[in-house]
Amino acid sequence: METLMRIAISGHSGCGNTTATTNVGKALQLKIVNYTFRDLARDLCINFEELHNEASSNLIYDYLTDLTLIRNAISNENIVIGTRLAAWLMNAELRIWLQAPLEARASRINRRETEKQSSYEQVLYKTLKRDEQNRKRYLRLYGLDIEDHSDFDITINTEKLTADQVSSLIVAAAKWAKKSQLERKNLHLLRIQEIIAENLQIPIEAVQNPKYEIDIIDIYNKIKKVK
Repeated sequence: METLMRIAISGHSGCGNTTATTNVGKALQLKIVNYTFRDLARDLCINFEELHNEASSNLIYDYLTDLTLIRNAISNENIVIGTRLAAWLMNAELRIWLQAPLEARASRINRRETEKQSSYEQVLYKTLKRDEQNRKRYLRLYGLDIEDHSDFDITINTEKLTADQVSSLIVAAAKWAKKSQLERKNLHLLRIQEIIAENLQIPIEAVQNPKYEIDIIDIYNKIKKVK
């Protein structure tokens, strides 16, 4: 693409974030980033289950994940990032929030996790609890209420839409945003960057400048040693 296009796609589990991010990235030839705890575990050379269990009480994993996402967003002019906090972690030309009723999301999650042999009612309860836990977690991390979508350009209800229809809507919105050259400052970003730098005990430049060399394993080991 000729002009800058950074897209943030966020939403709760079961809304189709990952699929939409991949489809939009391919359609617009953008770098696709969906960095998760599983990716972090790989980069830290530790077991995912170990990380996942520790993450419930240790916020270092959130800060390391978000550090990687922020540096990715800054270093790439044409990128689509699909995570729950994507819109708050970057200066995006287009911010999309995907939503769907709890029951619809639970049904989707239940269908894709057939190997776990959970009932729909069990998945529904877990999805509700996950939503509640995530909201509390992000308030604790950054003072962000992820149920406040006032900073988003578009909200899409994905309940009755196919994955292709959702992606087509976002692509159309991206082309409009590109033509209109929307530019809105992310008012949360600097505060988030400062919180990450403080908690990971690294210079703010390491968060804001992707050319600033960091070793994520080294940062992790130093923090773990202190704790």
